[in-house]
Amino acid sequence: MTSFDRFERNLPDLLEALAAPRRPDYAEDLFTRTAATRQRPGWSVPERWLPMSVLTGRFAAVPRIPWRLGALVALLVVAAIVGLIVAGSGFSRPAPPFGPAANGLIPYTSNGDLYVGDPKTGSTRLLVKGPDTAAMPGFAPDGTRLAFLRVVANSAPQSINIYVIKPDGSDLVLVTQTPLPDADWKQISWTADSRHIGVVHSVDHVSQLDILDVSSTAAPKRLTAAAGLTAFRFRPPGGSEILFRGRLNASGGTDFGLYAMNADGSNVRLLVKQNAPPSQDTLDLTDATYTPDGSRIFFNRWTSTADSGNPGCCQLFVANADGSGERQFVPNPGNAWDGKASVSPDGKLIAFLHGVNDEPGHGIAVIHADGSGKIVYTGPDLGDSSWVWSPDSSRILMYPLSASNSTAYLLDPAGGPYTTVQWRGDNDIDWQRLAP
Repeated sequence: MTSFDRFERNLPDLLEALAAPRRPDYAEDLFTRTAATRQRPGWSVPERWLPMSVLTGRFAAVPRIPWRLGALVALLVVAAIVGLIVAGSGFSRPAPPFGPAANGLIPYTSNGDLYVGDPKTGSTRLLVKGPDTAAMPGFAPDGTRLAFLRVVANSAPQSINIYVIKPDGSDLVLVTQTPLPDADWKQISWTADSRHIGVVHSVDHVSQLDILDVSSTAAPKRLTAAAGLTAFRFRPPGGSEILFRGRLNASGGTDFGLYAMNADGSNVRLLVKQNAPPSQDTLDLTDATYTPDGSRIFFNRWTSTADSGNPGCCQLFVANADGSGERQFVPNPGNAWDGKASVSPDGKLIAFLHGVNDEPGHGIAVIHADGSGKIVYTGPDLGDSSWVWSPDSSRILMYPLSASNSTAYLLDPAGGPYTTVQWRGDNDIDWQRLAP
């Protein structure tokens, strides 16, 4: 699932300067979610096994009984019945947590209610209707459950609860034992095992990472080794490590860094150091994400050369998963800003923001994952937008963050014509993964 990131909700106010000459001074905050009855088979009729003369006349040799054929037909009948039962129950085989998968449903909210839409047929289905407002839906990596937030009615200050539900609308479960103050959380994301949800929120003015079990009332597990973090990602393909951006006093200072640790919070180590001055540190090492095989990390860097030499944000960098081999992903002469990489599930392409000053506006930039070849622009020039890859890597789902109750766009990564989904929703987007 795509994470529920407070950063996304702040983008509209931070990207107001996309007008000519296209110098993105807003980028500083930008980088800071069986109908018919089967005919009776012949093997079930006794007189088809033996000649009738056996019963009415003299002895006749018994023909060879087709046991193998009968057993095969019986197995096919049983398989058909089981298939109908499974289909009727809404059960779906879990998808792998990372890598390519089949395309499923697209969740969305509209007027505070939770829906899912089928991008193939255009049909939609209501899952949860008020009275409490639903927001920020995201599927588990295996596609079997959908998490979303609901505003606690009449809460002051406003608080939220986390719920999960199955894609067919059954088994609605409240995950949070105590509502979270809406102003305190920074990220809410599924873990790699699809059985837990990680929440970054403020506790006594320090950001903490709590892991919540979506299937039990067990107390959340706090990974105190990551105290002070701003964001996290699980490392593919097994999810046994966590990448996080944070400050660790134990590292010898209070600068931000990209750290890795085991999923249980042990073995914390620094991967990439901050290089921004203190006044610009919120712009450095943001939007870090793994490639689907877990071998590399993409992240935004504050650089003194971005924005035509004016100190600011940002440019896209890549490093090996252990922090070695850091380099700028797309070389440019210093008059471009780029970042916010999203890697296709098959690992072949990168979709990212890329803006060159004094050039006309354009859509999302797409390039080969190794940085080779020409940058392809796809989709309309919407400026402030969010996007997510389809699980099969054939499309990019994009939504204009400045809009509300609008349609999302389906983009061709190769730069071909784009279409829109057939429903209107709010600006939190995701795409269900299904087993290939």
